[in-house]
Amino acid sequence: MRVMWLTGSGVARMSEEQFRNEKMYHATMSIAKSLMEQGAMTAEEYGQIDTIFREKYRPILVSLRAELSGYKAGSMASCDTDKEG
Repeated sequence: MRVMWLTGSGVARMSEEQFRNEKMYHATMSIAKSLMEQGAMTAEEYGQIDTIFREKYRPILVSLRAELSGYKAGSMASCDTDKEG
């Protein structure tokens, strides 16, 4: 499957390895989010897992989305994943 996205200089093609890393990151974080929603982990722990797996998988689409939204590393625990209130 070919995956492409827009960049500042045009359209870029995602390699098979990048696509696999993207899928692995999203699958891992989906499980982590489910555990957090069930109360098995805190938002802070979720943020730590997010940091670890961003470093491991280097997801391109997540990084682009974070960059566009003003995401700052380490701020995940305090964003909308905290379900209290």
